[in-house]
Amino acid sequence: MAGSMVYRLPVADAAAPHMVAFRQAMRELQGIWDNRGYNYIAGFHGIPNWYCWHSQRNPRTPLQARLFLAWHRAYLLRFERMLQDRVPGVAVPWWDWTRIRSIPSAYAARRIDNQANPLYSARVWVPTLRPRVDHRTRRSPGSNPNGRLPTDTEVAWLLDNSDFETFYDASESLHNLVHNWVSGDMLNQETAAWEPLFWAHHSMVDRIWYLWQVRWGNGGIPRDLLDLELIPFGQRMRDVLDVQRLGYEYAASATQIPVGGGND
Repeated sequence: MAGSMVYRLPVADAAAPHMVAFRQAMRELQGIWDNRGYNYIAGFHGIPNWYCWHSQRNPRTPLQARLFLAWHRAYLLRFERMLQDRVPGVAVPWWDWTRIRSIPSAYAARRIDNQANPLYSARVWVPTLRPRVDHRTRRSPGSNPNGRLPTDTEVAWLLDNSDFETFYDASESLHNLVHNWVSGDMLNQETAAWEPLFWAHHSMVDRIWYLWQVRWGNGGIPRDLLDLELIPFGQRMRDVLDVQRLGYEYAASATQIPVGGGND
């Protein structure tokens, strides 16, 4: 059921059960061309709607605000619930680029199980623009000299920093490095959200914010941010601060831990 508690797990081999479920949900979502589908939700970020926040800016307003983390958390949640409409209980995996220092194998294969892999690429279709946009997403990992994959040392420094504004600015900078490293459509804010790897990357960024919140709480967030609206999700920043209330958690693995069991 969409909105129930789910556990986001790390990106794994294509055969891992959570990756199989995610791939199936992505395949179904990419096959829907109305407002229930992938093409529609991808269009929230850049073209044609331009709702996203980056570098304290949003094309729809002159306001400057640190809403990058909150807006993308709400975006991920909307996307995840659309996936759950296709495959109940599915969750967006997170790509730990401090450990997987290349395109993850589950995303790098053109075909899996004799089918086109929906994690390899997606069709960008925006017929309302002139000229219309119609292409499949592309990558060129490592080709951009302004990009690289952040290290665990850099993430540890982020998590050790108790000041929200410093953490926020630095986390967005690391996020940008990954977009630049993947390159191709990820390098272009207009079409980045069509790239299937976009979601795993942003799940990792959201996880880092979650870990920071576990350590430092929310007391350092400026009060004037809390009631700013995260358009078009019908939420304000204060509404997305507690991931458990939103219905998800981050887990390191899917290992089953037996409860009880055993004869005394």
